[in-house]
Amino acid sequence: MRAEAEFLVAALRHFLDPKSTLPDAGKIRWNTLLDLAKAHAVTPMLYAALREVPLPDDIAAELRARFQNSVQWSLTQSAELARLTALLEENDITSISLKGPLLSRYLYGELGARSSGDIDLLVKPGDLLRIRDLLLSRGYRVANTLHWNSDSAYLRSRESEISFGSPSGVSIDVHWRILPRYFPSPFDELDVWREPKTMALAGRQVLTLAPEHLLLLICSHSAKHGFERLGWICDIARFLIVSENLVWPAAVAQARRTHTLRQFSTGIRLAADLLRAPVPEVLPEDHAATHLADVVKDRFLSGVTEPLPAGELTRFCLGLLETRQHRLRYLTGHYLTPSEAEYKVLHLPPSMYFLYYPFRPARLLTKHVLRGSTIEHSH
Repeated sequence: MRAEAEFLVAALRHFLDPKSTLPDAGKIRWNTLLDLAKAHAVTPMLYAALREVPLPDDIAAELRARFQNSVQWSLTQSAELARLTALLEENDITSISLKGPLLSRYLYGELGARSSGDIDLLVKPGDLLRIRDLLLSRGYRVANTLHWNSDSAYLRSRESEISFGSPSGVSIDVHWRILPRYFPSPFDELDVWREPKTMALAGRQVLTLAPEHLLLLICSHSAKHGFERLGWICDIARFLIVSENLVWPAAVAQARRTHTLRQFSTGIRLAADLLRAPVPEVLPEDHAATHLADVVKDRFLSGVTEPLPAGELTRFCLGLLETRQHRLRYLTGHYLTPSEAEYKVLHLPPSMYFLYYPFRPARLLTKHVLRGSTIEHSH
């Protein structure tokens, strides 16, 4: 799959810069390329890059169909976002749209120019239960597994979010922190509510993050997941190309102040190395970030599409974190804080919630160590 992965990266370069040439496609397995683009959430970019390239008729038709499906889904998400923000406004609830259709419009000029899995909204913690009641009354459903049927259970989410399924079929993640507490990020000491921006959507103004905060978010969110998708790297590269007025010193200073500059630097280094995006002069050199970017780049070019195994992701994230306190925070939060996986096994009342904390490492030990040893021994 390496040839297809290299061709996909070249196609994204051509998408971002039409002067960049595409390599010879003679040995490309086209269906493999299309599936790789889907896995990395870059089907719209691949379609745009190959629009004038002669393709086999069946491949051209399949790529066009996948692109049209992606655009239709983006428009469905946009309509849902407009309805949702209108509903919240009518009930005096303020929200900030994170990524999604508005990011597509900001970066690429069109709502359907990038793929997005769901809608992400940031709300204030005190509004969460009101939002739950409001959405449930309008036909939405809670998609999370809760440890108990109580109001307090909604605020126990390790990821600091509650997911809802909408009547339109769109998944909505309502966050009360931009990133989970266990993962150190530039937002640890940043109040984004003080300076949100607005963008027009369906005739109304929707709050979103300032551009430099959006870039910090994409880099840290990607870092949390080991930079596993090319689509995220393409977004970072596009930011570096179109955001001429980005306040770079402020973004770098915020990342440095929170000891998360390596997350930022690794994302930008990947955009530069893979997609030839320009690197801002204010970004300091970090050999550790360069090494981590090389690791991700090798993984991309090998054609891997599966998420990183848990152990590899942990090691990668520990390499990203800059202080001993941050590494300890990540390990304890990631391996001790209960998640939905524990709630699906045990159903403890709120008074016994503390028992989930020893249960989580015991469950993980059974899943990843003891079971793995048994399988290895049987071979």
